[in-house]
Amino acid sequence: MLSVLWIVIGVVVFSATIAAIGSDNLGEYVWYLWTTFVPSQAASNVKQLREIQREAITVSTERSNTSSQDEFAKWAKLNRKVDKLRGEIEKLNAAISTQRAFFKSQVRRLIWISTTGMKIFVRIKYRKAAVFWLPKGMFPYWVEWMLSFTSAPMGSVSVSAWFMITDYAIKGAVAFAISKTAEMAIAKRKVPVPAAKLSDKKTGPEKKVPRQEKKSQ
Repeated sequence: MLSVLWIVIGVVVFSATIAAIGSDNLGEYVWYLWTTFVPSQAASNVKQLREIQREAITVSTERSNTSSQDEFAKWAKLNRKVDKLRGEIEKLNAAISTQRAFFKSQVRRLIWISTTGMKIFVRIKYRKAAVFWLPKGMFPYWVEWMLSFTSAPMGSVSVSAWFMITDYAIKGAVAFAISKTAEMAIAKRKVPVPAAKLSDKKTGPEKKVPRQEKKSQ
């Protein structure tokens, strides 16, 4: 079945991409998008926290510029306001931390369903299907038996075997691509030596020659 072949490849590519990104990194990114563009209680708390933090910085700066001896009443009022804002910040931080942890747990659950869960579903649904047939007599019996494991017809490649083959190949390709990308990024960070410095190093010994000739004279 050509459709099963491409379903398996799609699931494996998606799983390898998620693994390369990292579930925690993906959860952080989705959390940022959720609290930035989607109206929700979490987004409201994040927005309120940022506003209170900016206000706390302004009030704290004003308190620092106020003398506690010459303007004690004003300084005390600002100090009480700073303490109040800090309490609100701590309260909002606790609420956001709880919402964030719950949100990321739901993202991890969704990732599991769309990767591992999908692999299990495809294996069960197409366990008796032949992904594709092998050329007759090309492989020994034990190889054909392994490739047809668990329930596919003898002489064909089963979904489980095709999952193993594609998973190994695509993970290797993704790891190779990531390593090459990292090497290119490191190479770009290397600063080349300016040509002027190289010319200075070459002309250095020649500038000392006249001084030695004057001393000999």
